[in-house]
Amino acid sequence: MITPKNNHEDGKRQAGMSRSAKAAAFVCSLLGAMLLWIYAIGYDSTLFDRTFSGVEVEIRGEDALSLDKGYTLAEKQSFSSITIVAKGKRSELNELTSEDFKAVVDVSKATKAGDQDLPITVISPNGIEVVSQSSSTVVVFVDEFTQRNDLLSVQVDTGDNYVMAEGVTFVSAVSNPLSVTVSGAKSVLDKVAGAYVNFNLDGYEISESISGYGKIELRDKDGKVIDNPYITISDSTAYVSVSVKKQKVIPVRVAFVGGVYDIKDIATTVSAQTVTVSGSPEALAAINELVLEIDETEVDGTQVFEFSIGAALPSGVTNESGVSKISVTVKMPELSVRSYTISKENIFVKNLPDGYTFEVKNDLSVTLIGPRDAFENFDHKLMAAVLNYDRVTVEEDGSYTAEAEIDFGGDYPGIYVQSKNYNVKFSVVAPSLPPVDPNESSDSNGVIDTIDPNEVMDNENL
Repeated sequence: MITPKNNHEDGKRQAGMSRSAKAAAFVCSLLGAMLLWIYAIGYDSTLFDRTFSGVEVEIRGEDALSLDKGYTLAEKQSFSSITIVAKGKRSELNELTSEDFKAVVDVSKATKAGDQDLPITVISPNGIEVVSQSSSTVVVFVDEFTQRNDLLSVQVDTGDNYVMAEGVTFVSAVSNPLSVTVSGAKSVLDKVAGAYVNFNLDGYEISESISGYGKIELRDKDGKVIDNPYITISDSTAYVSVSVKKQKVIPVRVAFVGGVYDIKDIATTVSAQTVTVSGSPEALAAINELVLEIDETEVDGTQVFEFSIGAALPSGVTNESGVSKISVTVKMPELSVRSYTISKENIFVKNLPDGYTFEVKNDLSVTLIGPRDAFENFDHKLMAAVLNYDRVTVEEDGSYTAEAEIDFGGDYPGIYVQSKNYNVKFSVVAPSLPPVDPNESSDSNGVIDTIDPNEVMDNENL
């Protein structure tokens, strides 16, 4: 038999169950929220570590360094970034980058010139602690920076692989530029003893002067090269000219320049037959003998002439003989001295302007010298004196004076004029002028242009 359900009891039962479920759900929710809150509080209150790399090093205090100590931070210094480990809440650390940290070096703390270690102070955001850093110090260079001018000294490095021609030796080496400007740290500059340009001769066959470029170096007092990043040189290379000299033995030759005798006709004695000279190969190539010139027409009997070897040599050639002078003894043959008079009719003027005439008022006395037998056929009546109108001196009285050239009127070897300076005085007469024709053209003042004979020659020694 089926018993019908009691609907009233079922309703009570269902209502009780609904309240219990709700209560359980509420409790679970509350418990979950509490657990989540407890978890969150525990998670963010715990401090965590995080590594930040690439934190740039920042230099500060340069103005104070210069003001207090007179130092300057050297240029071209590079400082590596550092890596740090920071501690803080995870949520805060997650929001940071390496750019939020400052690695600061205060150069005003430097106490001396030169390289020195200075501390790196890391500045972090509030609430963040720096646990460690990859570098706690950095090396910085500070100093007074100045400059100076140093003359260049040329160092010729002969090396092993070069050939020097026979008789060739080094003389000097000159650089271009002659000096350089050295700039940089004073403590380093104080160690520089000088600037040098090194010129290497490896591979050269040296027979004449050579030139080329060489590297400029700075060296200390011991000759050690100074290579420091905190000093600079105005030039890195210099052009070097290396001069060499060569010795040469040349003969001595006496030459007569009077135009009368040949050297073979006169007895001469020379104290040295050769001389040793030196100079550049180019200068020596232009000299093959030492010529000593003597005017034989000025020699009377036997006469000794002294010549300075140095003065007789061309520029750039040096006497290396060990003696400074050469003496030459000239012994003329037995000569006869004759005086003759050239009549004024035998005195002529050449190069006169057309139509002009001259007048010589006095005879001319000349003295001739020569071997006695040379005068046997000499006819003094044929002698003449020639004056050159192009080479006259105008005297105050309007007359002219010119040096006479003596013409013997024939060929008489060995005879010559004792003195070559015979001056003759003469006058010049202009051609007669035709009568003035009033119909001829005249200048603006009505004066006809004519030639003034006094103005034909109005300059001395033309």
